[in-house]
Amino acid sequence: MRIFLMVLSFVFLASCDNDTVHNVNNTNNSNSDAGIDIADVSDATDGGDIIEPEFTASLTFWPLDIWGNSLHLDRTQVTLTGPDGFESLVPEVPMIISLSHEGNYTLCLESMQFHGICTDFSLDSYGNISQLGEDDYPNHGFLYTSDPDTTDEIKNYFLAIGLPHRWFASTGRPIRYNNSLDLLMDGEQAWIDVSEALMAATDSVLMATWWWESDFELIREGTSHMYLNETQRWENTALGILETIAAHKRILVGEFWGSHEILDWITSDSEIKAYAENPADDIEFMGQGNPMTDQFRFDMPVFDFRDRFNSTFPGNNATFSDSRVILSDIPGKDVDLADSPAHIAFQSSSWHQKFSVIDSDLTYVGGMNVKGADWDTSAHTVYEYRRIAFEATTDDRLAVYTKDAETDLPPRKDYLLKIKGPAAQDTANIFKERWDYLLGEGVLYSENSTSFSVSTQVAASGPSDVQITATMPPPFSENSILESWVNAFKNAQDYIFIEDQYFRMPHVINYIIDAMNANPALELIVVTLPINEWVEGGCYWTYETARQLKELFPYRFYTFQLRSFDTVETWGWDETESRFTDIYIHSKMLIVDDKFMSVGSCNKNNRGMIYEGELNAAVYDEKWVRAERARIVSNMLGYNISPDDDWINAMYVAAEINDDVYLNWENEGFDISLDGSPLPAEFTPSGFLYSLNFNDPSECLVENVSPDLF
Repeated sequence: MRIFLMVLSFVFLASCDNDTVHNVNNTNNSNSDAGIDIADVSDATDGGDIIEPEFTASLTFWPLDIWGNSLHLDRTQVTLTGPDGFESLVPEVPMIISLSHEGNYTLCLESMQFHGICTDFSLDSYGNISQLGEDDYPNHGFLYTSDPDTTDEIKNYFLAIGLPHRWFASTGRPIRYNNSLDLLMDGEQAWIDVSEALMAATDSVLMATWWWESDFELIREGTSHMYLNETQRWENTALGILETIAAHKRILVGEFWGSHEILDWITSDSEIKAYAENPADDIEFMGQGNPMTDQFRFDMPVFDFRDRFNSTFPGNNATFSDSRVILSDIPGKDVDLADSPAHIAFQSSSWHQKFSVIDSDLTYVGGMNVKGADWDTSAHTVYEYRRIAFEATTDDRLAVYTKDAETDLPPRKDYLLKIKGPAAQDTANIFKERWDYLLGEGVLYSENSTSFSVSTQVAASGPSDVQITATMPPPFSENSILESWVNAFKNAQDYIFIEDQYFRMPHVINYIIDAMNANPALELIVVTLPINEWVEGGCYWTYETARQLKELFPYRFYTFQLRSFDTVETWGWDETESRFTDIYIHSKMLIVDDKFMSVGSCNKNNRGMIYEGELNAAVYDEKWVRAERARIVSNMLGYNISPDDDWINAMYVAAEINDDVYLNWENEGFDISLDGSPLPAEFTPSGFLYSLNFNDPSECLVENVSPDLF
């Protein structure tokens, strides 16, 4: 067996005394002009033996991923086992495998972090291939056919295989290799970075957000910020910066109760709409509502691998006539948004995506809106004088600085992933899909808005593999966030770390339970918000999810909350008062086994996975994810740990210590007398971690509510 680059390169072995090899492509061969007949060649041998062709079948093979693209060839192996033994082949796209002897063969395609495949087939003495199939691989792309114009001398066959990734979503957009990443923790770090990128933009800015406030301050520098007037602060705001840059700007904002209905004014303001109404400026704006309401059926999208192959290889789009439809094994469900005590179906869904694309090659994906509440430092101080309304005066800010007044907004935790490289084209493409749909629908301000093109030639920038994943309601119909999470849960061996605003996703909880049952060492760590049993519609399913897991895995399921702490000096006997403030966890973070991260706008609830408009970035990069997990946990602990430290135990111990500190303050009525002495250790928490205990679901005021509603 050999690999030949040309199908018609025949090599004949002659049993001459000098073992001469006769090549049909040799121009010195006297028969080359007329072609070679095998029967004629036999007369040239001493013994009159018939010379058999060296191979009788040619298999043109495309080793691909499930998106129809070339695999990373230095991570890929193709092997062929047959009558002549085992052979490792050099992967190319396409590769031509020449088969010379009848018998049984096994062709295997493997690539790092992909589900490999081995397919068996037989070759007879006439070059006929039989029994080649893929019955055991329903999730793989598999296209196979023979050439009807094949000759008697050689038979041509064609095979394309697409491997599904172990972590990334087959239903989603392709893997993008060679991206550089920077996980921006909390608003101060994130928005300074975004502002610098905006001010450097030269061509295009795309910004999508659930909520838009034009006076949202991206830059808030130190104590000098307290003394700026509104005119000076405006220069640091989202719209103030956009007004000064040369790039063309397009802004896409979510709306409630459908597009341009009764509540569309809530999520934007008059300042941005003034630009939307002016066709002569370079700032365009449109709003978009999510139409999902009442009752509907949810099923995972399907796709045809042949369509993906034809898109990548348009010159071969007539090669395969049969479709290869890939079905998901993730179950669907009936969704009833009227399933609540009120029995009223209302349009509660929205477009919740928060991302931006700057000059084609830079994108930011995360959970932060262009909204006043979405700013804080990673110190999450109780008295943060910059975490205050835009209209606040210098005196208002000074009062917070001196601890004489509370802030307008609580501490807030969130993330924004900065991606430079090929993945930026996919966030741009998602923006374009939504934008062009609104143009076609003729929504408000569409008459002053324009379409645009997306660059697919984005230079490599780093080592990381990234997939942009989304939840998109019809007519877009995408649920690749859900698929990537299910893959991650199935793959989990060591830990699943979730930091999220919500923790109630009954549609996929069994995947976590199955993984923990299969892997006795697997631990689940959840950092989330406490529940208000009297007002939160998601109370029941949060408590029920926690109850299931705690009952099954009492020593491997940990739940934590985050709090900030400070003290205030007052007059009286007990002059030192504590200030414990819950940190509002707005994060949407998932990390598994120091290998995989998913971060973006999608909460850990059915709503976000099924029908809410969401956008996440999925990352597979062991070195990078491991370092970022250590950084995230270090921030919560209040001290730095190395990636090798026992961080789960460190979180547990830190929460227990802080619980004791909180109890000590509670026992003292949250004030103590120090008489000028330093705060004792037993009254000093470290970091932000505290235990979080959930009650029985029966404690929730509202129990009979759809798991898909909140």
